[in-house]
Amino acid sequence: MPASSGGIPHYTAELANATSKYAEVTVLKPKNLSDELFSDKVKTMDVFDPLVFSRGSFMKIFSLRNVINLSSLRNIKAVDQIKPDVIHFPELYPHSAFFTFLCGIDKKYPTIVTLHSTFESFFSLLLNTKDIIYSLSASMADLMRRLIKVNKIIVHTDNDRNTLIKKGVDPDKIIVIPHGAYSIFKKYESPSITKEENCALFFGYIIRQKGLEYLIKAAPVVAKEIPDFKVVIAGEGNLSKYLRLIHDSSRFEIYNDFIPNEVVARLFQRAKVVVLPYTYHGGHSGVLTIAFSFGKPVVVTDVGSFPELVEDKGEGLIVPSKDTKALAEAIIKLLKDEGLRERMKRNALRKAEEFSWDNVAKMHMKVYEGVLNEWRKNHGTHLGAQFSR
Repeated sequence: MPASSGGIPHYTAELANATSKYAEVTVLKPKNLSDELFSDKVKTMDVFDPLVFSRGSFMKIFSLRNVINLSSLRNIKAVDQIKPDVIHFPELYPHSAFFTFLCGIDKKYPTIVTLHSTFESFFSLLLNTKDIIYSLSASMADLMRRLIKVNKIIVHTDNDRNTLIKKGVDPDKIIVIPHGAYSIFKKYESPSITKEENCALFFGYIIRQKGLEYLIKAAPVVAKEIPDFKVVIAGEGNLSKYLRLIHDSSRFEIYNDFIPNEVVARLFQRAKVVVLPYTYHGGHSGVLTIAFSFGKPVVVTDVGSFPELVEDKGEGLIVPSKDTKALAEAIIKLLKDEGLRERMKRNALRKAEEFSWDNVAKMHMKVYEGVLNEWRKNHGTHLGAQFSR
């Protein structure tokens, strides 16, 4: 797991911590990723140098230091010191796939990959995102993953599974396991922080397909009905084109930077509603699971897996993407109807319990054991000693 920023470190830590109740878990991680994310039961090994792969940071991506640090991915061969029963990539980046192939790791051990986003083709991705750099990057990642032998692919929704099947992936290789509801931020909750009247939160890395401009355009429409309406925007990314759309800066509170865990908790505590106005989404949203954990009603668009994840139990409202009027009406409805918000809060907390990391870990254990048993049949190896019962 070479990532040290974004959602993948949190995802990895939550899954590793929960799985460590049932098996010995070792995480290969970057040297700058804090051990504090992991429980005492999880063994960590600092084998990768820090890398920058954030969209929008291209000068850093191609810096000499980054290129030099990239070579540290050869240290993935540290897997041979562990001799694991199963290797699980919580996200297989293209550079990780290349070095896994180069070191032949996938040939030695059963290998499982989680894909947090799926898309049908480069052209469908480009059509929906209108972002050639993002589309090329995602397509390159998809191509590089095919370098290695993967025993099982884990996705988070049926929509993701169907997308992979359309791309020709063997259905028997694909397992659907929900994205766990992030609990890591809950420990930073403060009793002194309360919900603010008429506060909506947009959270996460800012890229075109997250549709921030539609929320900005909806804000004055909402304000006609709710004069003290406020939008909090929090996340890294290029905000310049969005700032030009803001005509009343007093209505917006902006944190355009990496958001520390304790600040994440405060932002979600303050919000009455969380808004995800995405124009395209090929996977599951970690932001959505944070909202569930904090019992926050959501407004989402009808793209990707959002209808599947929100509509079944009624954790929020679903609107057409790129529809500013519908987005504003949904926000107004939620902010004005306390009873509706309370029902959605209960539903969201139930969903968070359903998606608890303990439940998710048990589902993963079944996959690990199934893959391991199949590997033993085909290879007759000694693997299997590290799974506790």
